[in-house]
Amino acid sequence: MHEFLHDPIDVLVAFRDNRVLPRRMRWNTRDYEIERVNLVHSAREGQKRIFYFSVSDHTNFFKLKLDPENLEWHLVELYTDG
Repeated sequence: MHEFLHDPIDVLVAFRDNRVLPRRMRWNTRDYEIERVNLVHSAREGQKRIFYFSVSDHTNFFKLKLDPENLEWHLVELYTDG
């Protein structure tokens, strides 16, 4: 199943070698441990630079969006078997 979303989420991150590494996220009162960061890229939305993180846990793939100006995270895509 593939869903496009724009849900606000809370993300716990680690900082290593001048990089942001998502480790855990909370979406709809449920916590997800991020096992792997698969891809990181940035894009422009007007004057803003936005960062996207493609991450996965054991069964799901998520695309996260970070707006570094206001430090807001959103879940923008979800891929799952269920």
